[in-house]
Order: sequence, then structure tokens, then C-alpha cells
Amino acid sequence: MFNAPSGTMQIQERVHVAPIGFEIDRVVLPFLAMKGERLHLILRNGRNARGNRCVSEIRKDLEANKKSYEIHQVDLDLFQIIYTCRKIIDDELKKCNAVFVNMSSGGSIQAVACHFATITFKSGVSAFYAYPETYIEKVNPMRPQASAGLSRIELMPHYSITLPDDSEMLFLRIVAESKLPSKKVLLEECERAGLIASTGKSKPYGHVVLENRFIKPLADKGLITVEDRGRRSRVRLTENGKNTLHITGWVPPVNQR
Repeated sequence: MFNAPSGTMQIQERVHVAPIGFEIDRVVLPFLAMKGERLHLILRNGRNARGNRCVSEIRKDLEANKKSYEIHQVDLDLFQIIYTCRKIIDDELKKCNAVFVNMSSGGSIQAVACHFATITFKSGVSAFYAYPETYIEKVNPMRPQASAGLSRIELMPHYSITLPDDSEMLFLRIVAESKLPSKKVLLEECERAGLIASTGKSKPYGHVVLENRFIKPLADKGLITVEDRGRRSRVRLTENGKNTLHITGWVPPVNQR
């Protein structure tokens, strides 16, 4: 018996997410066994004939069982898959649905990306691994999966990390896209974006808020660094800061690529 993850007030649906590689049974059978109502398929752009055949067979099995599904196309890119999976999970959790993410249905990059996506949520989502009955040595061209059957399903322990909140994410984006990321310029950008309201306050007020609300906390988290001091100081994203933005779907401006 599979219980819905904790942390949701009213469960509407049991929704599954599965990246697709060269598996069919490991996508469909766990979904049916866990009594899923809807399945999100994350498909790789540029699939070969074998991959297309697997997708066709998955769709045929789902339609035969009268199960609804949605298809998401994405490049085989770690951050794009993380973003796609996170968006699916976030949208479903907002509907109070329980989400189960299949770690065994795609390739290694897909599995890593989808597992990382799950740990950016505190509750409501579970990752699982489906063990097949057999692995296939000689692939059937009509059903070209790498394994067949389902022997057991193992729910993975859930751990979570804390991402920056929405205002901090917006600040990171401002830093990333600023041509001159001085504290003075960043303060002006934050005021325009509504992150800081210093109208009618003393002159140092905005700088104090900028420092205490954004600069120091994000520097302590290793997401930004401050170069030089005083008027010449510049705020830059660290690699962790850039990666944090990437998983939200942020793409650097053309002149920064």
C-alpha cells in the first residue's frame, strides 16, 4: 500500500512524473500499481527511433488503461530538466495533489535532475525506484525497452534543501543582469522592482536594507560575492548563485553567454 506524502491538506489526485529513456513497463506499471490518476512524461528532444517507439508504446498502454497523461519536451540538459520537473511538481502541489517522481524510467542525467527537483520541496512529493522483473539482452524492435515487468517499488527517503525565497531570487536575477552591479545601481534596481521601498526615509535607509535583506544573507549562503570596497564595490554571482538561478529557468542574456 502506498500512502500519499504528508504535508497536503486535501489530496485531489495522485500524480506521477516520469522522465523517458528506453523503458516502458517501468513507466506504466508503477503508475498503475500505485493507482496514479495522471502521468507527466518528460521527453528528450532529438530522440532516436528506439526512443520514439518506447514513447508510442507507453502512450498505447496508458490509453488502453484509460489513464490521462501530459507530455513535456526538453533538451537533455541537467538544468532544463530540473526546471521542467520543478515546475510540474510546483503546479501540482498548488492543486493539493500528491506527486510521485520515477527515478528508474530515464537515463542517469534525467534521474539526477529529477531527484534534485524533488528535494527543493519540503513535502508533498516522493521519489521512487521501480525494480523490473528482468533485464532484456535482446531488444524486441516492436517493444524496445531495456527491462520488463515490475518486481517491487521502493519509496526513497525524502530530504529537502531550502532555496532562496522569491524576493531573493529576483535580487539574484537583478545582479545577474546588471551591467554595473554596484550597490548603488542594485539599490535603484531593487526600488524599481519593488523589493525595497525607501521613499521618505533617510538616505542610508535603502543601503541598510539592501545590505541586511539581500547582500549579507546571500553572501553567507555562498550565492553572491562582493568585490572591492566602498564606491568601487561590485556584487557578483558565484557559480552556486548562477546554478540556483538556472534551476528556476533563468537564461543569461545573450551578451553574458
